[in-house]
Amino acid sequence: MREMTRDELQDCLPDLLNGLLSAAEAAVVERAVAADPELMAELAMLRTIRSAHRSFPAIDLARIVSALPPAPGSVVAPVVDDLALRREAKRPLISYRFARAAALLVVVGGGTLVTVWNGRTRSDVTLPPAVMAESIAAAGSVAMQLGLGASTDDLSLEQLRALQADIRSLDGVPSAEPDAAVDLLAEEGA
Repeated sequence: MREMTRDELQDCLPDLLNGLLSAAEAAVVERAVAADPELMAELAMLRTIRSAHRSFPAIDLARIVSALPPAPGSVVAPVVDDLALRREAKRPLISYRFARAAALLVVVGGGTLVTVWNGRTRSDVTLPPAVMAESIAAAGSVAMQLGLGASTDDLSLEQLRALQADIRSLDGVPSAEPDAAVDLLAEEGA
C-alpha cells in the first residue's frame, strides 16, 4: 500500500471510527494516529461527538414529512366548510359603516365644492362699455329695483359702475358693536 499524506489520513478518521476501512487501511491509519498527537486529539473529538449524537432521540422523518405543506403544483382537494360558505354568501361586499361614511363624504365634499365655486366672483373681469350698454338696454324693459325700492332704470352707465363699486366695497361681516337702534315707530308718531 502506498504512503498516505497527512490530509488523507485526517479524511480517513471518520471512516476508521465507523468501521468503513479495510483491515490494511485501518492498520495504516491507526499507526499514523498513534504517532501524531494532533490526529489522536481529532479522533478523540470525533468519538466524543459520536457518543453525544447517540444520546439524542431518533428523528422521526415520516412525521416531519407528513407535517410539511404540499409541494407547489400538487393538487390537494380543499376541505369544504358548508357553514363558512353560507356566512360568506350572506356577507355584503362592503360594510354598512363604510357605505355611510362614503355617502357622508360625498355630501359634505359636494356641498363644500358648491359653496366654494359659488363664492368665487370674477371681479377682475371688466366688460367693455359696448357690452355693458347692451346689457343695460336689454334689461331696460324690466324694472330693476334695489332692495330698498329705489329704481335703477334712469341711472347712467357711470352711476351703475359707481353703484357696483360701492356694493363690492361693503363689508359682509357685521361689526362687533351694533349701531344705536332707532325706533322708527316713535319717530313716525312725533
